[in-house]
Amino acid sequence: MAHPQLTHRALSRVAFDIRLASLRATPAGRRQLYLASVLLLALLYYAAAKVGLRLAYLDGAVTALWPPVGVGIAALVLYGPRLWPGIVIGDLLVGDFSSPLGTVLGQTAGNTLEVVVAAILLRRLTDRRPAMDRVGDVLALVAAGAVGTAISAVIGTTSLRLGNIIGADEVREVLRTWWLSDFSGALVVTPLLLAWAGAGLTGLGRRDLLEGIALLAVLVLLAEVPSQRDVPYVVFPALIWAALRFGPRGAATALVVVSGLTVWNTAHNAGPFVRESITDSLLSSQLFLAAAALTSLVLGAVTAERTRAAEALRANEERLRSVVQSMAEGLIVRDADGVITDCNAAAEQILGRPREHVRGHRAEAVLDDVVDASGAAVSAERLLGEGALRTGTAEAGLVARIRRPDGEPRWVAIQSAPVPGTAGRPDGVVTTLVDITESRAAEQRLVASERATRILADEQAALRRIATLVAGEPTPAALFAQVSEEVGRLLAVPSASLVRYGTGPHEQSTVVATYTQPGTHGVTQGGVVALDGDSVVARVHRSGRVERIESYEGAGGALAHRLRSLGFRSSVAAPISVGGRLWGALVALTREPGGLPEDTDRRLSDVAELVAQALANADARDKLAASRARLVEVGDAERQRLERNLHDGAQQSLVALALQLRLVDARLRSDVDAASADLAHAREQLDQALSELRELARGIHPAVLTDRGLKSAVESLVNRAPVPMEVADIPEARLPEPVETAAYYLIAEAVTNVAKYAQATHVEVSVRRDNGHLLVHVTDDGVGGANPAEGTGLRGLSDRVEALHGRLRVHSPDGGGTRISAEIPVA
Repeated sequence: MAHPQLTHRALSRVAFDIRLASLRATPAGRRQLYLASVLLLALLYYAAAKVGLRLAYLDGAVTALWPPVGVGIAALVLYGPRLWPGIVIGDLLVGDFSSPLGTVLGQTAGNTLEVVVAAILLRRLTDRRPAMDRVGDVLALVAAGAVGTAISAVIGTTSLRLGNIIGADEVREVLRTWWLSDFSGALVVTPLLLAWAGAGLTGLGRRDLLEGIALLAVLVLLAEVPSQRDVPYVVFPALIWAALRFGPRGAATALVVVSGLTVWNTAHNAGPFVRESITDSLLSSQLFLAAAALTSLVLGAVTAERTRAAEALRANEERLRSVVQSMAEGLIVRDADGVITDCNAAAEQILGRPREHVRGHRAEAVLDDVVDASGAAVSAERLLGEGALRTGTAEAGLVARIRRPDGEPRWVAIQSAPVPGTAGRPDGVVTTLVDITESRAAEQRLVASERATRILADEQAALRRIATLVAGEPTPAALFAQVSEEVGRLLAVPSASLVRYGTGPHEQSTVVATYTQPGTHGVTQGGVVALDGDSVVARVHRSGRVERIESYEGAGGALAHRLRSLGFRSSVAAPISVGGRLWGALVALTREPGGLPEDTDRRLSDVAELVAQALANADARDKLAASRARLVEVGDAERQRLERNLHDGAQQSLVALALQLRLVDARLRSDVDAASADLAHAREQLDQALSELRELARGIHPAVLTDRGLKSAVESLVNRAPVPMEVADIPEARLPEPVETAAYYLIAEAVTNVAKYAQATHVEVSVRRDNGHLLVHVTDDGVGGANPAEGTGLRGLSDRVEALHGRLRVHSPDGGGTRISAEIPVA
């Protein structure tokens, strides 16, 4: 970015500032600056004295205004009393050395002390910033000037008397004239220098300069109007104009012009202050100067103070307006008639309306559908502080919901305070609106979260109690009673029941446990409930999932009628499934018109799952005990079979063989041929006994299964099967020994059962591997109707398969044959 071109004046000022800073940086430079300042002050003092002598009466003998006093005081106030040597030098330069030297030196000492004392007092009284823009500054100047000039008047008059310049009878008049002359110089010249030094040309535009020139022209015109004797203070309106329009600078400048013209005219025997004697003329003009100075300076200071106060007020108003506009809270101002006069940006955002649609309207025109926290309607006037406007007392604590024009609801907290009026009645009311929509939603979420946490804690505690009870292996009655009570207390419902579905041909269920709150009535424990009506128990039985009925009004069925008679309005039921089969349902009932909460379904399902697990564990324990009993029974029966087969088969053959061998031994001596025939018969009996022993051993564990695997063992079984047997898909690869053994005995025992009970003409066997499992299927075309729960054969097969973590399924419809399927994991 290009830099603006600096003017020659600006460059000169920059060079001067650099030179001045370099001089101040060194002791020698500071000494040079001090000497230059002293000499400059001496020259200014000398020049001001020459001007004062030009305004003197009687060819310089007497002057009504002594300007050097004002120059000296202003210089020492602005730059410090240490420049007093400049006053000494300037005063000596203008001194009258035709008088005795002692008189001259006395006058110089008095004039120097005059300036130094006045400057020090003025600096002290004004905190070193006498810009003449405060009434206190003007009064301080009057006080300091009066004290300082009194010192000069006393010393100067004394010097004149000691030097025999004046007589004793002239001391009083000379003292008065000297003091008034110096005092007038202090009042007229000092404000001019201090005012312009403090403010400079700041804030003066071209229009102001033109007005100032016009003002000076008017002053000169008024001061030079002939025949002013009757109106000596005609210039005062112009002085007031200067003070009001331009403050201390205008007042001081106008005062200097008026004072100079007044003294000049009077010195030349013109103007309204010429009297018969020079003393009277001098006194009248000095009193005029003092009155004009005090009037214009005080008025200028008051104007400056009022200007600063107005600017501060405007700045404060701007800051206040900025603060109000940037407030997060909405602000609405209404007048005494209830009309909205203003609002800030936050109020626009909350109301959803621009400011121009709010100002000038009444409350009901900008607020719609207002309700309080309880849902009751609230008037728009009340919302915007009608009570505070009417009673004059502040209102707070109102929370209401408003609706914006776009339909969006907003919650606000309202406070209203009256604007005090002069007649005791409020001039208006200010209402603040705090948008609490988000905080209210967050608070509601927090309350909901706390409620959910409490519910979850209660739920977990109830589940732990149930789980602890389950771990103790209670009786079903104790478990069911505890579960129903926990559900009732957890859900805070008047009644909870546990229902078990029947397995008979008639669809009905039994209430195995029920809980009712004290003093109420519920479903009777042990009662039988039909499943033909419209109730949650019937619905769960049909669907197998959680069901809910919000109202039993008009519902059919005996159970629905019974629940209505007990006062129950709605209910929820969760299914309990054990081993993939629907076992029953857990039911919660309530009399509340609003029904049960939405989360009741989940909470009830959690308890139902725990009950299902407990029932599954109990069922597993029962099955394990039954399986162990069956294993013992099977072992005992197998031992009995082996004993019977050994006794009736091989044992009888061996006993007969032993008798035959004794006969052979007896006949060897008498009949060799008969003995040979007996030996042949004995050999046949021995072969038969060996065959029976091999068959018996094969029934215990066939050697071919161990040596050659499942396929060879099944093929050997085909040759001995009592019914025609067809085998397919037996894997060649060897399987783990427990798997091969289980599969072989599953097939062998299934085929044996077919031969005994199925009346089948043939059997089909299939064995194959699939996804880490061995799938075994045995199918016959017999009469069917096999029931695993009624016979030990199929239960034994199931035990064998489940021992390897497998599953056995039997499909045996009446007259449709039987299909046994086993799924055995293969590691």
